[in-house]
Amino acid sequence: MKVSIMSPRFPKWRANSHDIHLLLGVKRLPDEGMEERDIQGVRVYVRPIVRVPGVKSSAHRVIAICNCGRHVPTGRLHQHVCKEGI
Repeated sequence: MKVSIMSPRFPKWRANSHDIHLLLGVKRLPDEGMEERDIQGVRVYVRPIVRVPGVKSSAHRVIAICNCGRHVPTGRLHQHVCKEGI
């Protein structure tokens, strides 16, 4: 089963990072992360920042929980093939 979070601005498009921020109700993701919440029937949470001196982090922080239980970055959710029932 393919799952996507759709853009609130353009209903036929998948949500980009700006749209995810709008759906989460923030302009910038908080450093300490955010609790799990439901967006368009998909459970989503934000991981806290892990700072390493001298290293620029580009880790995915907004994570969706698929129906099968896998934790997938929201930008990759549409690529995930759900193995529901396993």
